[in-house]
Amino acid sequence: MNNNTIKTTLIDEVMTLGEGARRWGKAESTLRMMIRTKKLIDGIDYRKSGGTWLITREAMEKAYGKEIDLI
Repeated sequence: MNNNTIKTTLIDEVMTLGEGARRWGKAESTLRMMIRTKKLIDGIDYRKSGGTWLITREAMEKAYGKEIDLI
């Protein structure tokens, strides 16, 4: 692997709702509404760990497309 290759690990595939909202330019309440209205699948697209909601990159891309570039 050369220095220009980006390696994605499993930990990169899961994020908090706040992080997902920021990275996709959405309000966190928008993501919570997706959970409440059953548009995402519990245990596959998202789950709660302690008091923190987690969501997968795949679920975010399924709902909102590719991550926005904030640079």
